[in-house]
Amino acid sequence: MGGSASSQLDESKCAYIRGKTEAAIKNFSPYYSRQYSVAFCNHVRSEVEQQRDLTSQFLKTKPPLEPGTVLYEGELSQFAEDIKKWKERYVVVKNDFAVESYENKEAYQKRAPPKSRILPAGGKVLTSEDEYSLLSDRHFPDPIASSEKENTQPFVVLPKEFPVYLWQPFLRHGYFCFQEAADQKKFSALLSDCIRHLNHDYMKQTTFEAQAFLEAVQFFRQEKGHYGSWEMVTGDEVQVTCRGQDHNKLSNKKVAGMEDVVP
Repeated sequence: MGGSASSQLDESKCAYIRGKTEAAIKNFSPYYSRQYSVAFCNHVRSEVEQQRDLTSQFLKTKPPLEPGTVLYEGELSQFAEDIKKWKERYVVVKNDFAVESYENKEAYQKRAPPKSRILPAGGKVLTSEDEYSLLSDRHFPDPIASSEKENTQPFVVLPKEFPVYLWQPFLRHGYFCFQEAADQKKFSALLSDCIRHLNHDYMKQTTFEAQAFLEAVQFFRQEKGHYGSWEMVTGDEVQVTCRGQDHNKLSNKKVAGMEDVVP
């Protein structure tokens, strides 16, 4: 399989990423500042003209749940990237659609900070090793691998029979495991629902800040010759900006005919 386990970042890599992040923000900031001014003026005009309710009269949405509403909680096996081992974790998903993992139920009840927090925007949910391997090979092909099928070792050895893989572009992947098929099905369905909400809920926001950000991303990408790929506009502001920068880098590498990809 072309994918490989991630490793800890040393100081030079951290400095490299920090520099790239600062450069990306510097390049994007003028677009956002311009669109923020436009969106704010439109917002003030709407306030003056008393046109605040722009909700469709035909499509009604469900009233939002109370903040902090728990959608899922339970113990499961999760692969801990920091120690490269499977651990039993108490996982909680609230209606912000973040997957939070705690040492145990008691730690969650005592409001201890989570061991990990995953926002699965733009992800894909897979429930078999074969599906995950195929997706990994498609995105990260091994140039020296034989074209013949080989008996390769699994990326992670499963402690239980029913896995759930969370594939995330540009981010560390998530690995979960269950003893029962019903629990696997329930959790994979929940993750898919979280992805759906995170992919589209931000674009539905009507605040002028959100509209300014989305329009700024659109103009920023258009000036670089990208008019499609709206799958990049998924998640919150940080995730959208990161995806746009990574997509631009990969596109530039392909155009230049370079073989190496920036880490």
